Amino acid sequence: NTPFAVKTDPGGNFLYVTNFADGTVSVFAIGEGTGELTAISGSPFDAGAGSVAIAIDPAGTFAYVANETAATISSYSINTTTGALVAVSGSPFGTSTSPESLAVNPAGNFLYAANVTSKNDIAAYAITPSTGAITLATAIGAETFPLSVVVDPMGQFVYAANDTSGDVSVYTVDATTGALTAVAGSPFVSGTGARSVAIY
Repeated sequence: NTPFAVKTDPGGNFLYVTNFADGTVSVFAIGEGTGELTAISGSPFDAGAGSVAIAIDPAGTFAYVANETAATISSYSINTTTGALVAVSGSPFGTSTSPESLAVNPAGNFLYAANVTSKNDIAAYAITPSTGAITLATAIGAETFPLSVVVDPMGQFVYAANDTSGDVSVYTVDATTGALTAVAGSPFVSGTGARSVAIY
């Protein structure tokens, strides 16, 4: 299935794996004290062609999958007891580009997507809190081939690793609208083939 990305839920009870080749998400229960994985009932769950990345909101209520080939984002509600995914109404949502990476802000009201191809931008989607549906709010240019995006724990900054240009774009976040503004000096040179970024 070509597993591409993994993510646990906030409670550390379930592991979610995106499968690029068949456009699905596999879900496993994590054995307490052992770490052993057991596929849950219904797994794998349908996503979209080229499912390459997954993000889960801080409350563990919703999951989002970037489908690179299909140029969509799949949105799900999460059964917090079983770990099962249920597609929200309207999912998958069209993006008109190829999303490569996703991140939800700490407040859980915005989803950020790093988009490659000709757009090379970071898009902000407003999350409907009652349903998990997403609506494009705004987008801002990145450098060439942004492959990874992350939001800092305070929700003040967004960082994107740009593969081809070998640098990191840094943005401030408007807490009300989710809009991004490049900080002074951005992008910052990192090295050839910047592909992933993380905050400690």
